[in-house]
Amino acid sequence: MPFPHRLVARATATLTAIAVLGGASACSADGAPDAPPVTTVEVSPPPVPPPAPSSDVPVRSAALADATPRASPVPPVEVTLPGLGVSIPVDATGVAPDGQMEVPASAERAGWYRFGPAPGAPEGTAVIAAHVDSAVSAGLGPFAQLRDLAVGDPIDVTLQDGSVRRFTVTEVTSVAKPAVDWSVVFDQAGPPRLALVTCGGTFDQDARRYSDNVVVTAEPSGSP
Repeated sequence: MPFPHRLVARATATLTAIAVLGGASACSADGAPDAPPVTTVEVSPPPVPPPAPSSDVPVRSAALADATPRASPVPPVEVTLPGLGVSIPVDATGVAPDGQMEVPASAERAGWYRFGPAPGAPEGTAVIAAHVDSAVSAGLGPFAQLRDLAVGDPIDVTLQDGSVRRFTVTEVTSVAKPAVDWSVVFDQAGPPRLALVTCGGTFDQDARRYSDNVVVTAEPSGSP
């Protein structure tokens, strides 16, 4: 997808398109080959405001009018799924020179989109994404278990200052990539929420991508 313009240094980060790749099992729209050391979440700026979601690619929803992080957010450093006994470290990720969002290459690490809200922000959805698997990982990563979460399950997010924010799952969906409503997932002005995103469904060996996106939505519920 061509990019109408490059990111500018000062403007407001607005998500409308994110593509989470799966490394060797690439979760990409164009059947990308094995992931490089740092894979990317593709960012497609909208042609005109207000931003509109792009639904022609997998896990895609992140249009940037700007690349300036919000004021002094406390970044997340770990996500824990207590009911499943699963934890994954989280890196703050930004935008690569080619205009795409960076995602850790290893499926054992997740990326928090630092130009959007942080977990615990008073409004908007904090988005954390990870590969379901990757070429540099030993099999499936922790986010492969997102599909096993159920409504009411807790999610704990540890922040860099040592505090822990608890969220409660309100929805678990596995949706064909073109059908995902990314304008909802990446809402930056609505109620505070957390969205965990990875790939799912069936894997197309020829296209080297998964058919679906797994999106877990959760609401804040205090401290654990």
